[in-house]
Amino acid sequence: MKTQAESSFRKKCKFEASLRYELFYSLNALLDPNSRIHRGWRKSTLKALGGEVGALVADIGGSWEIWPVMAALMPGPLSNPGFEEILESLKHLPSEQFREKILRGLIHSEDAIVPLLKGRVSLKTAIGRVPRTKREWISHIGLYPYAPNGPQIIALEKLLSDTEEFRVTILRILEIYWQKTFRSTWERLQPQLRQSLEARERLFHSCSFSEFSKQALLRVEVDEAKGEIAALRGGYRLKFQDVEACYFLPSSFNDRRFWSAFKDDDKKTVVYFPYFDPAITLDLQFASEVSNVTDPALDPALIFKALGDSTRFAIAAILARSPKNSVELAKILSVSKPTVSHHVHQLREAGLLQETYVNGAVELQLKRSVFERLSDLAISKLFDTNEPLHLTRTRGGAQ
Repeated sequence: MKTQAESSFRKKCKFEASLRYELFYSLNALLDPNSRIHRGWRKSTLKALGGEVGALVADIGGSWEIWPVMAALMPGPLSNPGFEEILESLKHLPSEQFREKILRGLIHSEDAIVPLLKGRVSLKTAIGRVPRTKREWISHIGLYPYAPNGPQIIALEKLLSDTEEFRVTILRILEIYWQKTFRSTWERLQPQLRQSLEARERLFHSCSFSEFSKQALLRVEVDEAKGEIAALRGGYRLKFQDVEACYFLPSSFNDRRFWSAFKDDDKKTVVYFPYFDPAITLDLQFASEVSNVTDPALDPALIFKALGDSTRFAIAAILARSPKNSVELAKILSVSKPTVSHHVHQLREAGLLQETYVNGAVELQLKRSVFERLSDLAISKLFDTNEPLHLTRTRGGAQ
């Protein structure tokens, strides 16, 4: 049964196909050397863009993580802008806000951002001030520990030293990218995005928001009793009652499942979930391949935690032998489908599952390759004295 808070929240939810995130997430996927999606599209696009874009990207350190936060530079309620509207928003934003929004979108810590914006500390010092609860996030995007030659660090140093020159470079990259390649890519994507949108909206109206968040591969945990959405990284929590509007946008590029929340002057929040749909393809030659929707960096602690539950271990054993969907798993284990979805969510977050859409259902299979690497991963994490040691406890927080 849906709570009153959830019922009220669901009335604020909308489904749209939008350029707002796809433009920037596509650049993230294009420039990230570890990107695992749309290989043919990436190769042909980089070739078509030529040397000018490469030189401009090099001017900002070759950063790829800078692009996902660009959507935050536009007004929060602007859900479906055109390219020219996006460009105008970036072009006319006051310089101080341009710099501040990028820093907030990446660093997520007032303790670090406020003195940095006031010029009281260096970027290196600011990164060192980020609380432990946020360090997993900034480590995930390459900002922690501070490495002066890291692409994301170079980009932020350039942003801080000459904001307007940085902005001019960003705008030029976007103009060339849109004119030479992405306008036609966006046109090709439209039919698949609309199809995905219709399917996800039907799913949304057929189950609880908690169940929907798992089925749609959102990187959040939903506490229906408390009426809260919690980020899986960084400790951010959002109450249903504080949401002014929530948009679900189909994405063919957001395989890392970023999402955004923007507060207005009345402290109300507009939320955007650009949900990744692995069924959308730009590479017909790879359309039959299994879609990998997990993070590239595997964490042995998450893997051991996921397998430490007897039900999840049973699911892993079943999926190691043959692919199954959630309905089939529920029947085999004699448990409810929501219970299976909860456990599948944990296995997915640990990077243990590969998923493929077959006749409208998500088919799951255990990744043998992860287990073949697990011993080396664990040894590296435990015995590599060159890596910083981060100790966390399941109770009592970080130490």
